[in-house]
Order: sequence, then structure tokens, then C-alpha cells
Amino acid sequence: MAPHHHRILVVEDDIELRDALGQLLEAEGYVVEFALDGSEALDRLEVPQPPCLILLDLMMPRVDGWQFRAAQVRNPKMAAIPVIVCSGAGNVGEKAASLGIPSYLQKPLDPDALLTLVRRYCEEREPEPAELN
Repeated sequence: MAPHHHRILVVEDDIELRDALGQLLEAEGYVVEFALDGSEALDRLEVPQPPCLILLDLMMPRVDGWQFRAAQVRNPKMAAIPVIVCSGAGNVGEKAASLGIPSYLQKPLDPDALLTLVRRYCEEREPEPAELN
């Protein structure tokens, strides 16, 4: 697939899962960046051009998904970046909703369901090109 230069930040401490997500998303043409925990993710979001989407694990060392989300929504530059919670925790839908996140996937992740959500956030949200006068 041709690259479309949409960036996705994968916040995941499981290296095997992180690598698998990277391969899947890169095969679809996405540019993938990784963070091992919420602290590293917050650092990676301090850029002029934010990613189109964040895939967020909840249970991580140092700064977990709940702490990351609290910091994200407090920062006006980061608050609007959509997030999909990807977790093996029970009741992941309730946990995502408690964070104000409508989209979630239960681990193990279904690749087709993941790509459907990714496309919804990264491709369908693209602004229309401006008309040139």
C-alpha cells in the first residue's frame, strides 16, 4: 500500500505486541512511532505536528494509561488527539469510557477491527483541501 504519511503513536510496553502493531500499521502505509509508557508518550507529543491517533495501553510502568490520559486532556495542544484504548484488562469498555475515550479494543487485538478504527480516525477525519482562488 502507498504511504499516506499519517502518524500513529503506539503507547505499549509489550515489545512483541508493539512490534506486531508497527508491522501491521506500516504495511498499511502509516508512519508509526512508539512509546514504552505514558511519560515517553507525553514527550513524543511535544511536536509541532501531532499524530492522527494514539493507541494506548492502560497498564504500563512509570506512567500508566490513566495518568497519561489525565495529562493529555489538561494540555490544549494534545487534548484533541483521538485515542483508542487497547487493553487486556477486564471491562475495557468501561475503563475507556471512564477516561472519556469512546473507542477501545480488547487484547488480543483483532487486526481488521483495529484497522477499521485507525482508518476512521486518520483518514476519514482529514480536512477537505482548501480551494485555491
